[in-house]
Amino acid sequence: MRMTAPGPVALLALLAASLALTDSPLRAAPRERIYIVGFDGMDFGMVERLLAEGKLPNLAWMKEHGAMRRLETTNPAQSPVAWSTFSTGMNPGKTRIYDFLRRNPKTYYPDFSTVTVQRGRFAFGFLPTRAPKVTNNRKGTTFWALAARKGIKATILQAPINFPPEPLPNGVLLSGLGVPDIRGTMGTFSYWATDATNAGDTEMGGKIARLKADATGRARSVVHGPRNPLAERDPEGRIPDLTIPIEFQRVKGRVPSVRISLQGKVSVVRQGAWSDWYTIRFTVAPLVTLRGIARFHVVEASPELRVYLSPISLDPRKPAIPISQPPAYSAQVARRIGLYKTLGWPEDTWALNEEKIDERIFLEDLHGTFNRQRDVVFDALRHTDPDLFVTVFQSTDKIQHMFWRLIDPKHPMYNRRLAQQYGGEIDRVYLRADSLAGEFLARARRDGGTVMVLSDHGFSSFRKAVNINTWLVRNGYMTLSKIDPVRDRNLEDLFGRGTFWPNVDWSKTRAYALALGQIYVNLKGRERDGAVAPGAEYESVRNELMAKFATLRDPETGEPIVRRIFKREEIFKGPYFGEAPDMVVGFHEGYRVSWQTSLGGIPPEIVEPNERRWSADHCSVDPELVPGVLFCNRPIASEKARIEDIAPTVLRRLGLTPPADMDGRDLGIQ
Repeated sequence: MRMTAPGPVALLALLAASLALTDSPLRAAPRERIYIVGFDGMDFGMVERLLAEGKLPNLAWMKEHGAMRRLETTNPAQSPVAWSTFSTGMNPGKTRIYDFLRRNPKTYYPDFSTVTVQRGRFAFGFLPTRAPKVTNNRKGTTFWALAARKGIKATILQAPINFPPEPLPNGVLLSGLGVPDIRGTMGTFSYWATDATNAGDTEMGGKIARLKADATGRARSVVHGPRNPLAERDPEGRIPDLTIPIEFQRVKGRVPSVRISLQGKVSVVRQGAWSDWYTIRFTVAPLVTLRGIARFHVVEASPELRVYLSPISLDPRKPAIPISQPPAYSAQVARRIGLYKTLGWPEDTWALNEEKIDERIFLEDLHGTFNRQRDVVFDALRHTDPDLFVTVFQSTDKIQHMFWRLIDPKHPMYNRRLAQQYGGEIDRVYLRADSLAGEFLARARRDGGTVMVLSDHGFSSFRKAVNINTWLVRNGYMTLSKIDPVRDRNLEDLFGRGTFWPNVDWSKTRAYALALGQIYVNLKGRERDGAVAPGAEYESVRNELMAKFATLRDPETGEPIVRRIFKREEIFKGPYFGEAPDMVVGFHEGYRVSWQTSLGGIPPEIVEPNERRWSADHCSVDPELVPGVLFCNRPIASEKARIEDIAPTVLRRLGLTPPADMDGRDLGIQ
């Protein structure tokens, strides 16, 4: 059975749908207030260096008067996996989140791991008869939901993998990582240019269009929205997009500008400047309209015309699917502080990776996003008065993904000029994180609360990409029906449901790689066209593959590439163990699984230099090399800390007993 695309479905209006809320219990009397501030990707080694340089005074105070610990992350060291474990105290075998993607063994197709979408239905091709349903796939109960049920007043802001938002008695929740853009992706940007040479879809998300300006300087194009659920598939099997017209007009003057006209809103934006927010509407059917918000940046007005549009976030004033609990909360925040991004991947790494925006534009957006999230945080503290407060910032993660190349002279994309200009930007974001931590420390000094600052994982340089499926083909584990070259795959092959696996003969394939470092055996009775028998043959294939792949060396340097390979039973346990990958790869520092492996591509070479601005990572790196960090303003009894320990520790601090199925243990805050 063919998997359906999540794009338009995940964003159709939930007609006549409602979320049942339990009656709010009586408010308990917690021992104290607890503030948890997460910084995605904050690296233990980076923090140690900055502490030694005296640049993180607030975290230094916490280390001296409270505690600092190396925080062991999950395996694999990925944000959706680790934050799911953080919130539930459970390993992936219980949370059911093993990666950003999960595969359907009956189709070999991947999809986002965090949500499942049931499509809506239309009568007569336009009349909605069944609302779509979006389900959060993360299993286990979050520690804040457990606390709220006992009467603890909780405020949870943009903590990952909480979409759709769970009901939270006696509190509020705003979803974070996992909230899609209006297309159902982690961030599809748009870019129009009169000199565009690569019009079409980019590898990891982006719509590129070539403009043709007339004699008056006017150019017309379209903005791409969600996929059209009422349209037929195109010859490549993809679902066409809904689109709306847009017009650009050059404006002469001392500073070149562009007049941007979209759905009745007209703004003149100077070269090098951002527009204000545009409300963007896509009509799916006569009774169904989706609303989003986005901003333009005029990269160049003259002589070339180049305009960038940020990924279109769901409009917090009227999201197609609730992104908060209670549902009205997202709109209340917008009324108080103004519009803000709701996209769970808030910084546009993909446009910088595709070189459609430069470092300056990216940094303007990143720091603006940080500022706006800070506004959301302190608005909530003013209006909700929580006993338990949790928020997660992602700027630390995204700045390292994109700017590590400027602090690593060994990286293929190291640029001395750019390093002199932007080499301090990672530190700058860490300093901003320290300053924010200081504001929570000041609050805790006033009310006697506990502050925890932590991250889900650390970082490692990504100098070379490893095409695991190419290695599997060359070593006889994957068989191709044709050897002719295939194009690079992109996200449209996944979410548009075009051709994903090129030329694979599944009847002769024993293993395949998918997502970010996951290897699966093509098992009979599990995979649609399984070729390996369960039992002895399955174990033989795993052992043989692990022994051979572990010997892989860099063809240029001779250095080992693979640090460890983990069998699934070594790292996972729980009711969803059957969905786990058969093996998980842990690379040495400097190596990461290729983007093409995650997209089903099979390029010619096994190892390739990473010539992208996305220059550091943690996915598919041995988790031992990329630990997170934990700070507390109070001493901690345990010398060893794991991310699954946070949930039971918080519950104990609140005077509650953690459930027996939590894998973590109380760290003993004193």
